Amino acid sequence: MKIEENNIVKIAKALSDKTRIRILKEIAAKGSISCGDAEKVVDLSQPTVSHHIKILTDAGLLNTEKDGRHVIISVNKKALESFSKSVSDSIKSK
Repeated sequence: MKIEENNIVKIAKALSDKTRIRILKEIAAKGSISCGDAEKVVDLSQPTVSHHIKILTDAGLLNTEKDGRHVIISVNKKALESFSKSVSDSIKSK
C-alpha cells in the first residue's frame, strides 16, 4: 500500500467512530476548545475523551497547543481537505 493510501486508511479509521465525529464537529463549529470542553460535548470521562482526541490527533485531524495547564484543540482543516481530495482522486477512473 502506498503512503497516501495508508494516510487515507488511518484517517478513515479515526473518523469511523460517532463520538470522534461529534468531537470533531464541535471543535470545527467553535474554532477551538479545551479538553475539558470536549468532555462536556460527549458526556464521557476524561480518559475516554483523551483517548478519542489522541486518535484524531495521531491521524492528523486535530492540532493541539499547550496553554499553561490547558490543551487547546483545533481542527487541522488542511488535513481534512487533503483527505477529501485524496479519497476523491483515488476512486476516479484512470
